[in-house]
Amino acid sequence: MEKVIVTEEQVKEVLNNILAEQMKRVSRQDFNRTQFKIEELQNSLNETLKEFGKLKSSVPQGLQTPTRSRIQSIGDQLYGVQTDLNKLKVGIFNYKKKMYSRQVPKDSEV
Repeated sequence: MEKVIVTEEQVKEVLNNILAEQMKRVSRQDFNRTQFKIEELQNSLNETLKEFGKLKSSVPQGLQTPTRSRIQSIGDQLYGVQTDLNKLKVGIFNYKKKMYSRQVPKDSEV
């Protein structure tokens, strides 16, 4: 009978694979909680954008020149965050759909 030597690196690799597999499994409750938090954040951001619009329109003529670039920069950042949140929401939805969709085996053509 031949001796089989298991190295520490092999053990680490197997453990890492097991842990990675456990991390890939996400409960529906966790998905739903995350999606809910994203929607809450989107609603808050929408309110912030409304308030930002009010600020932008209320800047007096005398302050428009020194504040124009900063206000524009803030607006660009807020709209960028809104876009990123939408992408995140869609990405999580698609990942959830992929994880929980049933794999239908393809029947051979008759």
